[in-house]
Amino acid sequence: MLRVFCLVSVTSFLGCSGTDDGSDGSYDLPGLQDSGSAPGETGLEPEPEPVFQPDGGTWLVVESELTMDQCGLTDLVDRGTPGSTLELLSTDDLFSMKFEGGETVHCSAEDSQDFHCDPTETVDTTARDNNLKADIPVVIETYGVFSDSSSMWMESLVDIDCEGQDCALIEILLGTSFPCQMAMASDLVLQ
Repeated sequence: MLRVFCLVSVTSFLGCSGTDDGSDGSYDLPGLQDSGSAPGETGLEPEPEPVFQPDGGTWLVVESELTMDQCGLTDLVDRGTPGSTLELLSTDDLFSMKFEGGETVHCSAEDSQDFHCDPTETVDTTARDNNLKADIPVVIETYGVFSDSSSMWMESLVDIDCEGQDCALIEILLGTSFPCQMAMASDLVLQ
């Protein structure tokens, strides 16, 4: 009587056992050997999924829209307008973007190809440079999504405030009030 015991796992792994001396009437199937491991215990670790990385290089803004302008400063926006560029440098699981104005932001991409950048904080000293007693703190938060490694949609949310005794005069000169927010959404492609 031939007795062969086989185990088929969900992953289509076939393991058979038996003896080949024929003393008990059973025989091993030719070419199959017992590995001594339980099914799924091969000692091999599955390869990790590759982490999404955008392509490095010069990226061009092809389309943009000012999605929010509580500040009324549309003419003063220098980030994300069509024709402007940024340099993207990609490393292991992070990347950085350097904008034409010199500002660099550090970002991370998720498996979903969404990305978020560390907020940047600067102080616009234009008012102080023009002998006004005020500084304009600016905080920019950038986030977006890559369609693929060479195209993305990005939005920058800008918080603007004023600090100093001449802020009321600056609000009159600019026709705005502080604090205020602006947001620019842009489509970019790798050049």
